Parts: sequence; structure tokens; C-alpha cells
Amino acid sequence: MAEREFPDWHRSQGRPRHLHLVEALRLTLCRLRRNATYNDLAEDFGLGVTTAWTYHQTMVAFLADVLGCTDEDGLSLLVEGIVCLVDGTLVPTFHWRHRDDLLSGKHRRHGVNVQLLVDLHGRIIGVSLAFPGSWHDVHCFHEAGWAEVVRRSGGGMGDLGYEGEPTVRTPLKKKQRIPLADWQTQLNTQFAKIRVAVEWGVAHTKNWRILSTRYRSDLSRVDLDIQATVGLQKINELFADRHPSFERINLAVSE
Repeated sequence: MAEREFPDWHRSQGRPRHLHLVEALRLTLCRLRRNATYNDLAEDFGLGVTTAWTYHQTMVAFLADVLGCTDEDGLSLLVEGIVCLVDGTLVPTFHWRHRDDLLSGKHRRHGVNVQLLVDLHGRIIGVSLAFPGSWHDVHCFHEAGWAEVVRRSGGGMGDLGYEGEPTVRTPLKKKQRIPLADWQTQLNTQFAKIRVAVEWGVAHTKNWRILSTRYRSDLSRVDLDIQATVGLQKINELFADRHPSFERINLAVSE
């Protein structure tokens, strides 16, 4: 696929490339997996810092274009007939002086809010664009256009951050000074046992350190890095030896 996209990568005329196409992709994987600095990449691959930056930007744009999916129609096809688990996560960033909307009151740190769609096996279906960290999950959910996407699916489940959104089922909320009845507590417990799959999906995605440690690049590039990273994680899940099955969920619900 990469060879079709870059047929002239090893051109016979002009300045030759320092890295083979596969090596350029490896450089990008190192950047996304380890959140490596360009100085580290330059040293590891025997390049200049500027050359390492150029290779990464070229490859990550290619991966995001091929593996990413943010439009409503494309996601609607992926979630058709599937129960969607929705959750948001914060990608940490620097405290940029020109941005006063990155501080998350929930996490007490600066970052961007990213929404994730996960199936009942914990596998990633899609990821949204990055939104300011100060935005609430349900606000990001609407801005991403996912209300209509989930409406076309087999149903949506989320935590109390999506309370009030009609397309997403949430746990029962305890009212002030009024404890939940036993049946309500049991219902919330069963709900949590099903929704835990989204925690698996988020945790596996955050194994890519560019999403779990402080994002170093300019925020204008964060969407490309996120789309490429989640796309690569989906490939990991596709070729994994085995996935979490419904057996654990069925057992939990039947208890």
C-alpha cells in the first residue's frame, strides 16, 4: 500500500532518500509508540533532526489518510447493528499560552479530549478529532457528529458523562441524600460489567505513548497523529491471536 502511494520513493534521479520506505514507516512507528523525540529518532536512524521530522510528517499523514475514519457515513457503516460503547480520554499536552481551553477540570491537567467508539469485545471502532480538554464528554460527542452515528447503530452505552444524551444509555445516577434501591444498584453493577470493554479498548490504545504522555508537537498536527495511532491499534487488534469474547460478559450478566 505504501509502495503504491509513494512509487517514486527510490527515484534514480535527484537526491537519494536516506531511508528505505519500510524504514521510514518504522521511524514513524517509533515516534507514535514511544513518543520519541526527533533528536532520539535522528540518533537511532542516523539522520538529521529535520530529516527525521520530514519523514515522520510524510508517513503519519499517509497512515492517517489510509487508516483514519472520522466522517459520519463511514462510521455509520462500521457500527451498523453493533452495540457501541462510548468513552472519552484526555491526551496530555503542554500548557500553550495561546490556548486557554485545554485545562481539564476532571483530570486537573492540560490536554485534548478524544472520543472513542468501542465494540463489546473491547475493539476500537473509531476515534474522533481532538477537542479542547475543557470540554465535557457529551459536548465533544455532539461536536464529533456521533449522535447520529450511534442512533444508526445497535445502541450506545456510556458513563454518566453522557447523561441526558438520548442515544447513549447511562447508569442510574444517585440523587442527593437518596440512596439507590437494591435493584438499581444491581442494574448499575451489570451495566458496569458490560461497559468495562470500553475501558479495555481505551487502555490498549493508551499503550501508544504519544496518547498517554505529553504531546510534544504543535496542536495543528495532533489529529494526524491520533488518527494514525488508532488506525495502527485497530490493525493490532485485527491480527491479535485472540480477542475478549462474549463469554465473560454473559457470565457476568447471568450472575
